Amino acid sequence: MIIVDTREQKPLWEPIEGKVKRMKLDEGDYTTEDLLNIAHVERKSGNDLYGSIIQGHNRFRAELVRAKEKGITLAVFVECQKCDFIAKKFKGGFRLQCKPAVIAKILKTIEQKYNIEFVWCDDREDMSQQIKQWFEQQRRMIDNAKTTKSY
Repeated sequence: MIIVDTREQKPLWEPIEGKVKRMKLDEGDYTTEDLLNIAHVERKSGNDLYGSIIQGHNRFRAELVRAKEKGITLAVFVECQKCDFIAKKFKGGFRLQCKPAVIAKILKTIEQKYNIEFVWCDDREDMSQQIKQWFEQQRRMIDNAKTTKSY
């Protein structure tokens, strides 16, 4: 079952009995019942991500730190391709001041410092599919780790 944070404003999935439910998440916007507090997804539009890494850095950083301290694997799924994000070719991006080289450096620093992954998506449909695939990958990694430990 997919869990959607209650504060998520534009959820990818609406509640469906037995498949999708809403629940408050302290880190990220999405997870599943079996990955709760293990692997979570943060969803961002290009504009949201820019605001999070440039203007709202402290709040975003606090979320990344909490996830890292709790041992939660966190991935940030962005509704934009990386090259378009860095070039500010997303809705509202043309007005933004930060230089592309600085944006690229900030992204790299965040990935390394907080051990998170950015996943770049074409649109909401692509994002929903990639998130489901990521959840499956996380489940397989956990299952493999359990199998390895039992030997």
